[in-house]
Amino acid sequence: MPIYEFKCEACGEIFETLQKIGEDFPPCPRCNSNYVIKLPSVFGFQDKNARVSEREKAILKRARDYLIDGKVKDAKRFLEKAKEFYPTDKVKKLYDNLAERKPVKGGYLCKTELIVTKKKVK
Repeated sequence: MPIYEFKCEACGEIFETLQKIGEDFPPCPRCNSNYVIKLPSVFGFQDKNARVSEREKAILKRARDYLIDGKVKDAKRFLEKAKEFYPTDKVKKLYDNLAERKPVKGGYLCKTELIVTKKKVK
């Protein structure tokens, strides 16, 4: 049996109770009033904006990973699909910025941090 949270409209008492699905709401344990409403569960309640921002973060992270690897074409292709299915302002803006960007001739330049060489000992 699931635990439900209720609020009494008469006295304002908030209480939890085990209840079978389809049972009538229980009376308030404080004032025995039947004016009780069921509160939305924290676990069952999802905010649409939070879901959108999570999806947007995942899309932008994947696009960033493509760009870090130097795969601009793959990032453009991925953002083009993402823009169709998940049209948010940040995704559109990043796609537009990448669409204006021209590819670098000869590929990308990668700087090495440190090269260690050994001297030949004669």
